[in-house]
Amino acid sequence: MKKIQMVDVVSQYMRYECEINNKILNVVKSGAYIQGAEVKDFEFSLSQYLKSKYVISCANGTDALYVALMSLNLKEGDEVIVPTFTFVSTVEVVCLLGLKPVFIDVDKDTFLMDPYLIEKHISNKTRAIIPVHLFGQCCDMYSINLMAKKYNLFIIEDAAQSIGAQCVFSNSSQDRIFSGTIGDIGITSFYPSKNLGCFGDGGAIFTQNNKLSETIRLIVNHGQKKKYSYDIVGLNSRLDALQAAVLSVKLQYLDLFNQERQRVANYYDKVFSDIEWIKIPSQSTGSDHVYHQYSILLSSDINRNNFSNYLLKNDIPTMIYYPKPLHLQKAYSSFCNESLPISEMLSDSIISLPIHSEMNVEQLEFICSTIKKYVES
Repeated sequence: MKKIQMVDVVSQYMRYECEINNKILNVVKSGAYIQGAEVKDFEFSLSQYLKSKYVISCANGTDALYVALMSLNLKEGDEVIVPTFTFVSTVEVVCLLGLKPVFIDVDKDTFLMDPYLIEKHISNKTRAIIPVHLFGQCCDMYSINLMAKKYNLFIIEDAAQSIGAQCVFSNSSQDRIFSGTIGDIGITSFYPSKNLGCFGDGGAIFTQNNKLSETIRLIVNHGQKKKYSYDIVGLNSRLDALQAAVLSVKLQYLDLFNQERQRVANYYDKVFSDIEWIKIPSQSTGSDHVYHQYSILLSSDINRNNFSNYLLKNDIPTMIYYPKPLHLQKAYSSFCNESLPISEMLSDSIISLPIHSEMNVEQLEFICSTIKKYVES
């Protein structure tokens, strides 16, 4: 049996080796390594795929969040509502800009921002909400959007883990819309392990607002519209042409990659639904799930470290996303003086299993049979 990986980026590359190599070679021969036609072509293709009016690529997903917030001209001390159960990038960019993160808890079943907790955390300093489409599915954007409109708040969607996922956005329509294209601004990451990943760092920002798109495009390129003419203070955050070339090939297969991840998740679901000490992932209402991660909850009588070590001894890797919620981290604990019990519980009992587009039935059978044999000592 082929070695089991949490994410098998090498095997995915081997499937499309000729296409990717040809694209890369064309860029190398062109001499246009920063911006240029390859980057513009990728931005256009991604815009077409997502049905987003504007797509601006950048250096990475963290920069994408940082630039998104910069473009809104928020003032120091303004508050931004964020989930505590997420990767650190969502919150660190808020702090780096002198803004104040306001942590809220998540739903115990979907692990997503609980929209019903937003209103009680809104103050006269609240300016924005950052819903995180965690693990591959969309937050309840209908409810979040209603709240944002009621209090005149910006929405920045963190879609770093959910590219290709869609959700129903209206109670009156079954039309589906892509994650990242619903709020004022959306972002994604092209980190190699993502569903759409490049061979290094990369990111993108989405908006339907022309004025915002122009500001964002200025920010990522030193604040300049033309060389050596600076309209605003910006930074250097550009997707290089080699990464754009890789992403252009992979974008053609993104739906296939997501379908293969869903196939893996469905296999897991069927086996684990009969194991009483495992809670399988729940799907958010109105959203599909592209399974950037497949995360299960272990019952309280199962020692997670023992379980993880047992799998590792059988050459099955696992990961914990996330071992401590952000409101309990040293860097951010001063921003929160309340308990957020759901996130704290999740951090103690969650564990993620291997999932990617290259997994085969033999590997899945082995993982599932090994887990079924586990007995807590």
